[in-house]
Amino acid sequence: MRKTVCWFIILLVTWSLSVSVTLAQPLPHPTVEILVNRDGVNIRLFPAIGAEVVGFVNAGWVTLADARSPDNQWVRVDFNGQEGWIGVAVINIFGDINSLTVADPRTIPYGGFDSPRSGPSDASSAIIGRLALSGLRLRAGPSTAYPVLANPLRYSEFPLLGRTANNAWLQVNFEGTLGWVAAQWVEIQGGHSIVELPIDGVVASGPPTSADTEDNYFATLRLMLDRVNIAQTSLDAIRSTWTTVALGQRAACTPFPPRPSDINIANPLLAAFYPTLNPLQTDFNIAMSNVRLAIDLWIEACSQRTLNSNAVVGQATVEGALNAIQIADGQFADLRRRLNELIPPLLEVGADQCLFTFQGKSDVLQRITVGEVVLDSLTPRKTSVGYCFDANTTQSLRFEVLQLNGNIRPLLAVSLFDNPSSFLAVGRGTGDPLLTVAPVTITMDGVYLLILSDISEDQPDPVNGDYALLISNIAGAIVSGPGLSIDPTTGQLVVNPVVFQPTAPPIATPGSGVACPSTAFTCQQLFSCAEAQACLAAGNFSLDPDADGIPCEENLCTGN
Repeated sequence: MRKTVCWFIILLVTWSLSVSVTLAQPLPHPTVEILVNRDGVNIRLFPAIGAEVVGFVNAGWVTLADARSPDNQWVRVDFNGQEGWIGVAVINIFGDINSLTVADPRTIPYGGFDSPRSGPSDASSAIIGRLALSGLRLRAGPSTAYPVLANPLRYSEFPLLGRTANNAWLQVNFEGTLGWVAAQWVEIQGGHSIVELPIDGVVASGPPTSADTEDNYFATLRLMLDRVNIAQTSLDAIRSTWTTVALGQRAACTPFPPRPSDINIANPLLAAFYPTLNPLQTDFNIAMSNVRLAIDLWIEACSQRTLNSNAVVGQATVEGALNAIQIADGQFADLRRRLNELIPPLLEVGADQCLFTFQGKSDVLQRITVGEVVLDSLTPRKTSVGYCFDANTTQSLRFEVLQLNGNIRPLLAVSLFDNPSSFLAVGRGTGDPLLTVAPVTITMDGVYLLILSDISEDQPDPVNGDYALLISNIAGAIVSGPGLSIDPTTGQLVVNPVVFQPTAPPIATPGSGVACPSTAFTCQQLFSCAEAQACLAAGNFSLDPDADGIPCEENLCTGN
């Protein structure tokens, strides 16, 4: 049977407590000075070894830390206008690290659960911001490490409620949700200035739900584990208080530890993983209620004190609080064990990589860019390869895979990175060395997943060969030939540039009615002999190197 606090203690608290917890504002800003004591120190996006590296600093770098991780192994600093985290093992600390606010961007929300700076709200402002150039992600705090809450589109307008001290991030209310956006993309309307906004903004009416934890199983598990770790600070603080009281000594009434809140898992995700998530959610909320009970008993005791006297505490109250603390301590340890068994390990992810997790497996994928030629291979031990890339709604993409050697028959699939089973495009090799999938219209800004595998199941030999991969933006371009080809003379890879619509109209060969698509095209980029003749007539003499008046004799005008 699961241990819980005795029913009569809970009933006693229900009768006796009349505690109203107010949302703290403004946020405290304690700082301590730190000195980096070695070269090449990583500054990471959030406090974990596997987190993205946002920059490097060398020995002698001095700055102020304004927060710490729940385990006291990391401190937060301002690095070039964004939050960054440094491990305590590589710094000297001048001051009391325990005076810093406990924070972790993975534990949303920014500001702590008693004073969230993101979440549901009806707050408004006379200062309005507008997204003029593009859409933007609304996050739970002022850093890209915080979870995404919503995605305001281009031309969105919203009231501005606050800013960070370095003016790099703005707190906004987007359709009833407080969150944070990068200031550089926001146009402030009405002649107002960013300095009119309060630092750290206003408090939401409740904690937020991130987009990740609405449908992402592993993100939800990680959030629960991070929440347990950050609540450990409150548990340790209230344990120290009640132990002091039990020993007959005086304990300070304020400041009270933050009261950790329950977790509510989105119903679709809860239903999909009910046997695993429902017990975890139930035990998590019972553990947090025990921590809150111990804190509330102390708040109530402090409310009974008289001027210049200690808090009035009875023996039953002391025993009830310590019992709740002991049970919560065991529940925290049990939750950590169960969550760590379910969560895949964090992998080291660089700036040119993406961490991909699917069906309990994780891998670090290479990040590629549109227009970049990627050379890779498939082997008997590597029959599929994954990549990630960024794309936006202004693009129409062409995907090309060119077999350079071997027996590859590629299968190419493209999907949203966060929804890998919903394919945006699929292409299968048919025996031709070049596989082309186009056009693929991008319907939303974001990160995309590209998977390349082999479908040669019927061939006797294992798959083995090299290939070239190219993603091209063909929006507004004249597509008259492949982007990848092999030079028939040298056997070398040829990358043909994408040519966009010229400002002048195409030139037609007199009497033929066929236009030259571009005088910059090579023979490999043209479709017909008539096009080659039109381009030669327009002045592209490179198509006729022997000057005999017949262009592209090798591949187009061979019958002339």
